[in-house]
Amino acid sequence: ELGPIFQMGIEAALEEANYMVAGKKVELIIEDSATSVDTAVAKAKKLVEQDGVKIIIGPLMGDAHLALAPYCAEKGVIITSLINGMWDTVQYNTYLIYPTTVDAQTYPFGTYCFEKLGYKKAIVVHADYAGKAGYAAGWMDGFKAAGGEVLQVIPTPVGSPDYAAFITSMQDADADVVMYALEGPGAVSKFIYQYNQAGKKLPLVTITQADDYSPQMLQEVGELVEGIKGQSSYTWKLDNPLNKTFVELIKAKWDGLPPMPEHQNAYTLTKVILAGLEATGGDDSKDVLWDAIVGMKMDTAAGPLAWEPNGIAITNMYVTTAEKVGDTYEISAPLDTVEGIRDPRVAQ
Repeated sequence: ELGPIFQMGIEAALEEANYMVAGKKVELIIEDSATSVDTAVAKAKKLVEQDGVKIIIGPLMGDAHLALAPYCAEKGVIITSLINGMWDTVQYNTYLIYPTTVDAQTYPFGTYCFEKLGYKKAIVVHADYAGKAGYAAGWMDGFKAAGGEVLQVIPTPVGSPDYAAFITSMQDADADVVMYALEGPGAVSKFIYQYNQAGKKLPLVTITQADDYSPQMLQEVGELVEGIKGQSSYTWKLDNPLNKTFVELIKAKWDGLPPMPEHQNAYTLTKVILAGLEATGGDDSKDVLWDAIVGMKMDTAAGPLAWEPNGIAITNMYVTTAEKVGDTYEISAPLDTVEGIRDPRVAQ
């Protein structure tokens, strides 16, 4: 369900550049990993060995990041995340991790939930794959470092048809919040519906909120999402000139709907690559292009962007909520901002 959104963001950036960079034509080749690690590896090998690709944007899933990093490093190919990335790929020095690593992205929100929202004891529900487990781990680390206690962790299989049994298993007598990290709008809306159907009363908080709360999901779930707070790497209500232009660009392509972080991530990553190629005069050899990209600082629709030498982006983290505006449910403008998120392991 997210692939066409990423593609829209990539194509928007390439259209702005007229599919040209440093006087050379840019060719975009699209492949579908079908959320399978084996398929992702096979498609990457096809792109590199048959199509001669030097830069891969995606895939999405953290498990695929881990599988592809050594291959791309061996072949001299730069690869990017689409929604954060895994720390274990850093050692290969071939992965551009944007907006930052999964756990660095959510650590500050864990701290925020304890210090600013006042929650002390949590239950955590997360989809059982590397990416969402990493997001959940970052939130838990931040929550516990601030003084919070995690009473129960409930992993759920990807694609669960029903969350009722997991919700029933919550040992929530002593908890004061439930944090969930699930795999996209469909899973999130199902969980919220069933949580309310079960009569649960503890407040919910979430990570990757704007990623998971699509405009369609917000209207479908309606008042059940209103007031749920979460962590977001981008919200379309950010007040900066680049974002205002970007919002109108995506609205024109997406039936008048505002962009999600998936649009913004793919758009910005493509802009980063184009800027790097412009700086190298079109030289796409891995070492030359890598140094050009990680040495750049840019203003983006999501705010300031810089890079660690090892390819981890330095960006802002935003606290958002779901709110009702007129008859429409929307992701809010930032309620709070943590600037310049950096993975603490970089300096170690």
